[in-house]
Amino acid sequence: MSIKKESYSIENMMCAMCVAHVTKAIEGCKGVKEVNVNLASSSALIEYDSDIISPIDIKKAVDSAGYVMVLNKKVTAAEQGEEKKN
Repeated sequence: MSIKKESYSIENMMCAMCVAHVTKAIEGCKGVKEVNVNLASSSALIEYDSDIISPIDIKKAVDSAGYVMVLNKKVTAAEQGEEKKN
């Protein structure tokens, strides 16, 4: 088991319902242990087992729900903190 915890930018979220849809899409992926979607920073912090699922698979689930998970733009902890302050 290889657990990873990474944050990704999520595009097209506008409201709390969007957060709920993205959360549900990610939680529905086998191998995802925990997810925290943040509207203010347009990001998702995802803890997953990389032996079971890859970020590409998670992206497909998010994209299927009508949103865009950006794989090449990980959101750093510092950026998340900046968003929370603003």
